[in-house]
Amino acid sequence: MLRKLMHVGPSMTSYEVQLEGVRENVGFASPEFLEAMRNSLEGLRIVVGADNSYLPFILPGSGTVAMESVTSILPRKGKVLVASNGVFGNRWKPILDAHRMEYEVLEAEPGKSVDPASIKDKLSSGNFASLVFTHVETSTGVRADIEEICRKARPLVDRIVVDGVASVGGETLKVKEWGIDAIITASQKGLASPPGAALLVVAKDSLNNTAGDGYFFDLKNWVEPMNTYLKGENGYLSTEPVGVVMALSHVFNDIRAEGLENTIKRHRVFSEALNEGLEEIGLKVLADREHWSNTVTAVVAERSDDIVKFALSMGIEFATGVHPKLKGKYFRIGHMGYFNYYDVFSALSVIERSALRAGINIKLGSGLTRAQEILIKNGV
Repeated sequence: MLRKLMHVGPSMTSYEVQLEGVRENVGFASPEFLEAMRNSLEGLRIVVGADNSYLPFILPGSGTVAMESVTSILPRKGKVLVASNGVFGNRWKPILDAHRMEYEVLEAEPGKSVDPASIKDKLSSGNFASLVFTHVETSTGVRADIEEICRKARPLVDRIVVDGVASVGGETLKVKEWGIDAIITASQKGLASPPGAALLVVAKDSLNNTAGDGYFFDLKNWVEPMNTYLKGENGYLSTEPVGVVMALSHVFNDIRAEGLENTIKRHRVFSEALNEGLEEIGLKVLADREHWSNTVTAVVAERSDDIVKFALSMGIEFATGVHPKLKGKYFRIGHMGYFNYYDVFSALSVIERSALRAGINIKLGSGLTRAQEILIKNGV
């Protein structure tokens, strides 16, 4: 059976992307790789809405590697405010602890987002130098109001860092316009490539006085290599994930061909169709509607783990819930990357049948009808 991967990462990709990563005998100094690396760095900068005052980075590793690396640009004098909407927002705590940094946390309940006004009030009340927050929280599917948060916080801190692991490639981003100092992501979510690369875009003036506690995770050590790669030359510091970068380059070419605005719109429309369909069935999207994301949906349901198990037996892999306050009470759907309207219908159909199999009383077929209405309304 052909499996559809609707987990929250890795995300759905294409054979063309995967095949780029399995070329024969391409190394980190091969011309094909150097061109892919240059193209990927430039594409990354475009996708997040940055200009040449920002430097893109591609490092071996994961989103967590990107999180830890970006701490090197945070001033050591002054506290960090962490605005957390879930499990991955809370991951900043052990990272900041490991770097002996002082911080405070504002934490939202599952399905909610920390209020921008609360962030402003907190920043105004203490000796804060930095704000870090997650754009789309993978554990809950909540999308923070990134533009409003930045508008309120920008006059109050030296650094704003955004975790865009689950948003880059699927959500509108304007890091230059919104005054964001750094955004991080990874290769395997909205950019629909294999896992293995940590991606960052950082304002160059934030890189002048880094305070890394090590070697690999201090971004200043990666500045010269990235500038060299941007020239199409070998900027070796550590072996890059060659196959992943080759795949990423293909994805960025596809985004250029589709048009970035069209890519974002596709994610938005399919998310709306899926979420409206789920609620029409009688299930509940965890996130408040104003915080629905384009890329991840968390679904509250009885016997949610059974729904995931039954769905897998029908050929679609969803993700179980990980938020400790709701574990076993919800599941998650990743709808990013090479996700299309057929996948919306497949997901809803399998969820309906899995819910019935789990003994949940749902309105069979109603989700598919509602999704069709949303797609027609949006001209799909």
